[in-house]
Amino acid sequence: MADPPNSSAVISAAFPAPPPFYKSFTTSNLDRLSSIQESNPSITLLDLPPDIRNLLPPPLPPPNQQYRGFGEIHENAAPTSTDTPPKDPPNPKRLLKTTRQLLLTFLSLTNSLAVEPDTWAPKWDEMRALLSEAHGIVNEYRPHQARETLIHMMEEQIKRCKAETQGCRDVCDRVKKVIEDVESQEASRKPTAGLESVHPPTTRSGNKTIRVNATEKRIWEVIENEVGAFE
Repeated sequence: MADPPNSSAVISAAFPAPPPFYKSFTTSNLDRLSSIQESNPSITLLDLPPDIRNLLPPPLPPPNQQYRGFGEIHENAAPTSTDTPPKDPPNPKRLLKTTRQLLLTFLSLTNSLAVEPDTWAPKWDEMRALLSEAHGIVNEYRPHQARETLIHMMEEQIKRCKAETQGCRDVCDRVKKVIEDVESQEASRKPTAGLESVHPPTTRSGNKTIRVNATEKRIWEVIENEVGAFE
């Protein structure tokens, strides 16, 4: 059998293409819509140019009526106390129980589809209710998750502060040890080195005289070599 005409031009995609009205959401169109709404706040959807009508969000559905979303019909009504079951404190046993009920309901649904296909609707509604209940149980753990995350962040911050403090203490101990070693070496040095070991030559810069103490200079050189240069 011959291939159908233009069969090579057919392009398949894993996901559908985005809706065409996404091209209307540009910066220039948003600026136009803002200027139009500022000049006429009571403007309606049909009064706008066709290329920027998609920028206005659709109106909210009226109360106590149905609306469609994601291919399903939803009731726009607040749940009553009879519709909302009492909430128990979240615990793993409750979530495990709901998951087991969901698996049993799924097996019952597959059995119904194999034996009596017309009786699938009640099982399907039961599965949806169990999924909603499991989703609610998981959401009840959100405060606990936020609290544990905050505790973990604070513990990590405390560990970093302790590590930095310990590092400063180690550097201070090394500096003290270097100073003690230099002082001991200077004290044990014989005084035959002349005055240059105590009072090195001075350097004049204009009218200023810079006198550097040899001992202090040696201390800083040793500290820089042992600990590192100070920025």
